[in-house]
This record gives sequence, C-alpha cells and structure tokens, in this order.
Amino acid sequence: MALDMQEAVSDRVLRVLRDATGSDEILVDLETPLYDSGLLDSLGMVTLIVALGEEFGLTVSPAEFDREAWSTPRKLLDDVQARLAVQ
Repeated sequence: MALDMQEAVSDRVLRVLRDATGSDEILVDLETPLYDSGLLDSLGMVTLIVALGEEFGLTVSPAEFDREAWSTPRKLLDDVQARLAVQ
C-alpha cells in the first residue's frame, strides 16, 4: 500500500475508532490500551466492527475477531491495513 494511501486509511480508521470510543486520547497515543483503559468493551467492539465494515467494506466476523490484534490503536491500524491489502 502506498504511503499516501496508508496515511488516508490511518486517518479514517482513527476517526472511526474515536467515534466508537468517544475519546480523542487514541489520537494522541497510539499505544493506548483500548480494553484495559475501558475505552472499548464488547459492545464498543461490535460497534467498531460495524463501523469499519461501513467505512471500508471489511467483513470481520466476531468469531474471527482477535482482541489482541485490536488492543491498541496502532495494532488496530496494522490489522485493518493488512485486511485491506488482501482484498
């Protein structure tokens, strides 16, 4: 994925994540622990899956969801970019 495309995807993912968590903290620190900090819970995760599906056309089944892969904003960005690369 080209650098400009990665930056655009990153911006969009972070916007979706900010909307799902209701926090700008994730924009400041990409290592913020999303679950341990309470920013994301199981309902928030489902909201995030739906929002990413709407934004990018991604289908993430709750059965294939890996909480560790989405434990920080940086890990979420990496996972979404990897999923988009194989589409």
